Parts: sequence; structure tokens; C-alpha cells
Amino acid sequence: MTAKMDNSFINFVDFIDVALEAYSTAPRKLFEKMMHMMLSTFHSQEVELEKLVLAIDEINIIPVADLDEFYDTVLDTVEDVKLFKKKIESLSSKDTLFLELHTQLDKVHTSLIQYMDRMGQLEVRVLQSA
Repeated sequence: MTAKMDNSFINFVDFIDVALEAYSTAPRKLFEKMMHMMLSTFHSQEVELEKLVLAIDEINIIPVADLDEFYDTVLDTVEDVKLFKKKIESLSSKDTLFLELHTQLDKVHTSLIQYMDRMGQLEVRVLQSA
């Protein structure tokens, strides 16, 4: 899982390893800032997905050119989120910020599933109206 920041991509699996190192060796503020950055990023992704889900209810055409590629991409992202959640779950007992991150990842996971479900519903509506 990556996110774009300052025109470069951050791998959150690597980033969480750095945050864990900061948790053990650096001042608490550094660890907190790193965790809050991740929480903010994932919250933004959740909000964006929720907007897309709501937008799908208002349209009558499929907004992607290749549905198979869309579903493959979303399913890959769901798997990435599940793997990242599993990694964070093992850290949840260390600090409440890890627990917050796990909760936020769960929300992103749910939003991805809802997004895929709504796209499927739209696909059915389009087929029925044709």
C-alpha cells in the first residue's frame, strides 16, 4: 500500500516499520506525528471512497472503461488493506495509536467493499435498462 506525498510514494508497510522504530527509540512526538499522518491519509481515503459510493447512486452509466480491471484493482487493494490490518493488529496492544490505525483501516476496508458493491449494483441497473 502506498500513498503519494510531496510527489513521491510512501510504502506504508515500510513506513509502519519506521514508526515502530520511532516508538522504541525516538521522542514520542515523532512517533505520534508519523501515526497521525497515516491516520489522516487513511481517513481521507475513506472519505473519498464514501463520496464515490454516493456518486454511483446518482449516475446511470458505468464510469470506468474496463470493469474487469476495476474489480481486479479494488480486490487487490482490499487484499493489501487486509494484510496491512493484520500487521497492525499485532501491534495494537503496544499503543492506542496502533489501535486507532487498525480501526481506521477497518473503515477503509469497509468503504472499499461498499464501493465495489455499489459498482456491481450500477452494473445491474445499466444492464436492466438496456
